[in-house]
Amino acid sequence: KAAVKFYEKTEQPNKISDLLQDCEDKNVLSAMNDYVSSAPEFSLKEGTYDEVQQVTLTSATSGTIYYTTDGSDPTESSTDKEAVLLQSEGDTEIRAIAVNKKGIASAVSSAKYSIEFPLVDAPAVSPSTGQYSTATQITITVPDGYTAYYTLDGSTPTASSEKYTDPIDMPENSQTTFSAILVNDKNGKATEATTRNYITTY
Repeated sequence: KAAVKFYEKTEQPNKISDLLQDCEDKNVLSAMNDYVSSAPEFSLKEGTYDEVQQVTLTSATSGTIYYTTDGSDPTESSTDKEAVLLQSEGDTEIRAIAVNKKGIASAVSSAKYSIEFPLVDAPAVSPSTGQYSTATQITITVPDGYTAYYTLDGSTPTASSEKYTDPIDMPENSQTTFSAILVNDKNGKATEATTRNYITTY
């Protein structure tokens, strides 16, 4: 109690947290309960996930939780929401503290998460490679969350190529190498290309 009062008087609340964190005597912790500030816990285990995740932060002691997602140590100027939404692909480290009613901050808790959105296979393109004597259209199957792009000159398509919106008329009386890709709308990643060779005689 004397040590706690000294740190209070000298405005060193972090020292109080360090002192009580190392204490294993339940009687002491009970007597100094108002000064105890438990480090936050995370609702989601560290790891890699393939979809958007929400992490809820809780502390065994009452107070306010502050956190950062840029790797820096949190302070009372940091974000104080109780949940973190991980919606962007990549790595995120959440670092958090709990500050009790007496303004004493806990030790820093941290957890690392990685979001990697899955990528579908190369697009389905119909019809198949072959020779056609009547007017035919080329179609690309586009899953939700993706945009298709294509070329008609044999080059590998990119997000700067022609965007697929409707079935494409197969060029008349020609030999065409058609290529298509899918681009994930969330992260911009492109699938492998699907290529078809068409010969038309109409």
